[in-house]
Amino acid sequence: MLSIPSISRPYLHVPVSGGSLSTPVEIAVIADSSEEPIEGDWIPADVWDGATAKLLIGPGGTRELADGVYRVWARITSDPEAPVIKCGLLEIT
Repeated sequence: MLSIPSISRPYLHVPVSGGSLSTPVEIAVIADSSEEPIEGDWIPADVWDGATAKLLIGPGGTRELADGVYRVWARITSDPEAPVIKCGLLEIT
């Protein structure tokens, strides 16, 4: 489990394979107690380099998170497919 202080503002790196720079990638960071992301949970990746999708998290970032444990998900949309991948746990302290 990745642990990040709540006052930090880093990019969250989410490894994704099989995409390209033109493939839309979205990231959902939801409470670990949640079952699966719903449509409103998905946020377009800030940076996508073909192997890693990145989302700026923390104060002033794309996604601000309170202290707690979160499950990270990725969704890659490449018509007709839209696979969803469980990417691991994130702890904000």
